[in-house]
Amino acid sequence: FDSFEFQSGQVGAGSTIYRKLKKIAIYGAGGFGREVAWMLNQINRVKPTWDVIGYFDDARTAGERIGALPVLGGISVVNSWKEELSMAVAVANPVMRMELIQKINNDQINYPTLIHPNCDAGDPINQFGKGCILTAGCILTTSVTLHDFVIINIQATVGHDVVLGSYTTVMPGSSISGNVQIGASSMIGAGARVLQNLRLGHHIIVGAGAVVTKDAGDNKTLLGIPANEK
Repeated sequence: FDSFEFQSGQVGAGSTIYRKLKKIAIYGAGGFGREVAWMLNQINRVKPTWDVIGYFDDARTAGERIGALPVLGGISVVNSWKEELSMAVAVANPVMRMELIQKINNDQINYPTLIHPNCDAGDPINQFGKGCILTAGCILTTSVTLHDFVIINIQATVGHDVVLGSYTTVMPGSSISGNVQIGASSMIGAGARVLQNLRLGHHIIVGAGAVVTKDAGDNKTLLGIPANEK
């Protein structure tokens, strides 16, 4: 059955407005997937929007329950889904997230960008691609560009004129200063700092707590204070 929001209206005496909620599933039933389920509930408390139908996860058994939600199956079930369905891809590892999304070839699947009610998404001129997830307590300022499927995790900050490439993950408590560009499929570790005016390539890993003070090319791992290439 379809889910609806029931809301009193002024159409006529005793009338009720019925607004259909959008069906959404979460790909990934691990810890971050459960956090996204909580986030969707938080969004619904502010504005009823989503009918969360369950998880997809190839490492779980269909019919298994994760909290209140069922596991619906894996990638084969996604690709055979017969009706329109929104998907939140809750896989923190950038490369795994990219590879998973590339396996989904069903035109019925769409990828909304999700923003927690307690996230400050910044200036209206900021630009976000599809499938981004902006979690609780994170702050973005102005002239920020997020390409597709970027994750900004809890209490991370993103300064002015930052550009983050597709599939990049910014982990909790990290800080990206103004005028920074980071390439696709990169991982900024928990509590890391990227100082202003830097250019980092694709497939960068910044270790937890590291402080990046200089530019780096593609496929680099940056560790320490100040961060050095490993």
